[in-house]
Amino acid sequence: MTLQGQEIIRKISKTLPKQPGVYQMLDKDSNILYIGKAKNIFNRVKNYVSINSLTRRIQRMVSLTKDMNFFVTNTEFEAILLECNLIKKHKPRFNILLRDDKSFPYIFISSEHSFPRIEKHRGPKKRKGRYYGPFASPDAVNKTINTIQRIFLLRSCTDKEVTAGNKLCFNYYLKRCSGPCGGKITEKDYSKLVESADEFLTSGNSEKVQNKFSKLMFKASEKKNFELAASLRDRLKALKHIAENNKINIKDINDADIFAIITKEEKTCVYGSFYRNNTSYGGKAFYPEHDKLSEIDEIIIGFLNIFYAEKEIPGTIITNIDINKVRKLDSLGKNFEKTKFLKPKKGPKKNLLKFAEENARINLDLKLNKLKSFENFTNEIKNIFKIDKEINKIEAYDNSHTFGKFPVGVMIACNNNGFLKSNYRKFNIKFNIENNKNRTDDYYMMKEMIIRRFSNIKIIDEIALPDLIIIDGGKGQYNSVKSALKELELNIPIISMAKGTDRDSGREILIHDKVSYRLKDSNTLLHFLQNIRDEVHRFAITTHRSKRSKMSIKSVFDDLKGIGPERKKILKTHFGTVENLRLASLDELKKVKSIPENILTQIYEYFHSV
Repeated sequence: MTLQGQEIIRKISKTLPKQPGVYQMLDKDSNILYIGKAKNIFNRVKNYVSINSLTRRIQRMVSLTKDMNFFVTNTEFEAILLECNLIKKHKPRFNILLRDDKSFPYIFISSEHSFPRIEKHRGPKKRKGRYYGPFASPDAVNKTINTIQRIFLLRSCTDKEVTAGNKLCFNYYLKRCSGPCGGKITEKDYSKLVESADEFLTSGNSEKVQNKFSKLMFKASEKKNFELAASLRDRLKALKHIAENNKINIKDINDADIFAIITKEEKTCVYGSFYRNNTSYGGKAFYPEHDKLSEIDEIIIGFLNIFYAEKEIPGTIITNIDINKVRKLDSLGKNFEKTKFLKPKKGPKKNLLKFAEENARINLDLKLNKLKSFENFTNEIKNIFKIDKEINKIEAYDNSHTFGKFPVGVMIACNNNGFLKSNYRKFNIKFNIENNKNRTDDYYMMKEMIIRRFSNIKIIDEIALPDLIIIDGGKGQYNSVKSALKELELNIPIISMAKGTDRDSGREILIHDKVSYRLKDSNTLLHFLQNIRDEVHRFAITTHRSKRSKMSIKSVFDDLKGIGPERKKILKTHFGTVENLRLASLDELKKVKSIPENILTQIYEYFHSV
């Protein structure tokens, strides 16, 4: 069998170009086994012929190969990006897969405004301004932005609020903004704050800023301006705190990423710690998916290729695997040429690596426990309701409306990794409930959601079909969903969670086919199912509230002449809610300078006419 795969690859390799590109290995059913990139496709594929030099995973892959596809690119960098995108799309069995590989967040300060705004940024760097990062998580960015606001008083309010200049934002009163939205600071003084923040974020050196704040604090105190002195004291304290807790002084680690990889029970965790300008930007655990024959060296190389495919690479990468010795296993791209790989044996860098290893070990144990819990719960469900197929993914459905108005339906999904937020879906119910009072609202809405979810083949391609459906309701909802699936010729098990006669949480009745089952209040499976039901219910309520709020604003403005989309947006930005707009006095309305006074008078009369 191995020889057959070898011979197929040997024969194909003779026809290959000596150019950059991407190759795919296919099995007997044309399923993609593996996707790889190469600076020279001919040389790369030829290596697979020497079977004895390959790892067990690659040998197994070669034995299953029955055909190959190729894509030639202009440059090696193009090949890297194409490889990354194809792996994300096809998720081949023998590739190292990284589900959570979205771009890391940055701090962004615009250069296109007189009073630059500090904000969180994710994605391509298309806007003009200064970018700081990357940070390990949105939480790390938010904490840093909050600290920067306390220290340097940079605004986070909208450009329109600053342009209006007549209403101070809430952050000003919290002493986290210098007040450009209320005309409390000049452009010149604000630009000094921006430069100080830039110096702190760029260099990581806070001593110069601390000295500056100390001098200003003593001057304010001498002039008996105690309020300003107290503000500077608090800002100085915050600055010292972040400097003491996030600062590191280790040689050659100004900009560096640290990765520790741990494997256990055929599962892997890679913990990354990120340092920029001698400052910690946080850490995060990753769980790459891989074939069970994959060796730890192959996993870390595959992880680095995927992780940095669309990210900036630091000058130094520290790992607990010697990358310099193993990088030939699956070549790292040209974008790593200027990167120094280290595996320290002692000293401060080794201590940082030990910290990452300990975090990897802890996170992997938590992950394994979580996986075992999900498997135990789904096995219990299978036993209770005599379900034969494996349950790897669960979808739950719920709907929400206000006496038939603003109806919405939602879907959530979960598996052994937890809730799959990228799989969540919203459904604007098309059925007009108000004009069809004789119909059963909840039953119909549930059926409409199921038909729309499973009749669209494109959505099914994007989101894997569930192995179990959970719905909030009784036999009526259950029969409605079962009927919809029967129409679509789909055989997916359904469990309906009815609250029982007294509708108390904890007395739920589970319905499947002709079986009704009541779990004890203390049963952990009940808590598992309640958690899923509560999450879908939360998502339904928040989606409904959002729709109701938008439709309420729309209905008010539809009754007013002279209020188009742009003016509606201005009023919504200025007042926030329809209730605030309704309570506004005529003088408060006239502060909206960009709308004619006669229109503002009309709005006031609309809300205050008897």
